[in-house]
Amino acid sequence: MDTEFFDTLYYKLEGELIDLGNDVALYSARLAAISRALKVLRDRVETNGFLMDWEEVMFFKFVKPRFYMLYIYEVELYNLISGVPRGTDDMVKDYYLSELAFIKRFYSQHSFLYDYYQREEGAMDDTFFLRRNLDGLLPDVAGAGHGVFSDGFSTNQDYNFAKFRALEKLQDYIIERISLIYIRPEPVIPEVLLSRGKLKWTDEKIKLVELAYGIFLSGSVNNGKLEIADVVHWLEQSLGIDLGGAYRKFISIGRRKNLSYTKYLDEMREKILIYINEKDKYVPRSFK
Repeated sequence: MDTEFFDTLYYKLEGELIDLGNDVALYSARLAAISRALKVLRDRVETNGFLMDWEEVMFFKFVKPRFYMLYIYEVELYNLISGVPRGTDDMVKDYYLSELAFIKRFYSQHSFLYDYYQREEGAMDDTFFLRRNLDGLLPDVAGAGHGVFSDGFSTNQDYNFAKFRALEKLQDYIIERISLIYIRPEPVIPEVLLSRGKLKWTDEKIKLVELAYGIFLSGSVNNGKLEIADVVHWLEQSLGIDLGGAYRKFISIGRRKNLSYTKYLDEMREKILIYINEKDKYVPRSFK
């Protein structure tokens, strides 16, 4: 299985989505970008196929859901935002809570499969993720008839695995929106202290992008169960910066010829070593 090809295709898609931005007006453009990537994915499978059953299982259990999750998420997010009521904060909060309850009901209705997904079990993988075992009578097998899919590109459960991932992402979005409704700075806190508490990135954006990919690829957050876009969004929100075009900036890192690919991380390492060595000079021998 060509993991490098799939990863490169996915990172390119994520970069395109980051460049487009999250405006609802760009909904169609975002869906079109995802559809193009899914078509490339399908064509690759139809052309190359799989040498072993385990490769096919891994593709339909992890690779295809990773891409198709983005499509489902965009549709669900658009529907969610379109349905937000115009009214008080409590009305909006109740709406979001009802959507969380809907997601919970979906998990309950698919409790066995969702537990299988969460535990990353494998006993029924052949039944769930080999195309030759496809049961056309199962609901949602073909991904609700999405046009990029055709015969030979669906299994019994790859759609549900993609939907689980999409709903988990949507759930995180809803929880974030609810929390924002009730964030109110205490009036007794002076404004100057509030401004001091907000960190802001003041260095080159390319350095932060390098750091973002380092965090993502090391799997240090959420046990690695997230995407680079999640890390980028987290850093943007935390440090008050717009990292639009992050993928292109990362590509430019790969074009460094006379410099290290990890220039910023190397600089950090050097500064840490200098700091430790300088500090060590002043530690009495009796404490070493």
